Amino acid sequence: MAAYDYIHDGTAIYERSFAIIRAEADLSRFSEAEADVAIRMIHACGQVESSSHFVFSTDLVAAARTALAAGAPIFCDAEMVSHGVTRARLPAGNEVICT
Repeated sequence: MAAYDYIHDGTAIYERSFAIIRAEADLSRFSEAEADVAIRMIHACGQVESSSHFVFSTDLVAAARTALAAGAPIFCDAEMVSHGVTRARLPAGNEVICT
């Protein structure tokens, strides 16, 4: 039986997935902050080519950061998505609501 060479460490897998996205996605039209959001969106859907469909309003990132800092809730439409929200990174212990 052939042995498979693959990454076993969860943290390494996580970091590698973001490195692959940065290498393969065309993020050139985004600001640095928008690119960070786009990378997360690509990571969530698993489709590097999806970035060509992303459009950000001028103040999206600043408005989102302000809302999160003020404690705004995060709405999700699926339990899987809500479990993907890293609560420890939320600035105000924001509630995550699955509708």
